[in-house]
This record gives sequence, C-alpha cells and structure tokens, in this order.
Amino acid sequence: MNLGISPATFLAGRASSDADPVSIAICGILFIVGIVLAIDWKGAAERFYHLTSTVTFGFVGFATPRTLRFVGAVVALLGLIGVIVEIVVEIGWQSDSH
Repeated sequence: MNLGISPATFLAGRASSDADPVSIAICGILFIVGIVLAIDWKGAAERFYHLTSTVTFGFVGFATPRTLRFVGAVVALLGLIGVIVEIVVEIGWQSDSH
C-alpha cells in the first residue's frame, strides 16, 4: 500500500538513537542529589533529616542522618548506573559475538 509519502517524511523529527533524554536527566538529577546527601554537603543530610522529622510529625522511625547518607549513596549509585545505561544505549554499543 503506497500512500505517496516518502520514507524521509516518516523520519523527520525523530532522534537517531534509542536513548531517552528525560531518563538521562532524571538519572543525572538522582545522581547529584544522592552525592549531595552521601557526602553531607553543607549539612544536607542533617537538614533533610530535620525536614522529614518535622513534616512527618517527629515520626522517622530508626532513621538518622547517617542512614540518610547511606540512602543517598545508594541513590547516587543507581543514578550513575541509569546514566551509564542510557549513554550506552545512545552510543549503540553491541557485542561483536552475533
């Protein structure tokens, strides 16, 4: 079925990769926030702990600022993995053992 539309028309405006820029941005933001919490930059973990204890009416369970630093490190690691995976998808690395 030929509709008289050239293939170039279908490709107009499409990116040439499978990577999602929104995913890269979200993972990058998670990485940055995780690093800030993990290294406790300018007391970020302490401030976030006090914010959550105030907002949740003092109920934070067994959480401490040290716990938030650990969680920040995990979030940073997951964000970094997400960025790396999206970049690898964009570059199109494939194994040579087809």
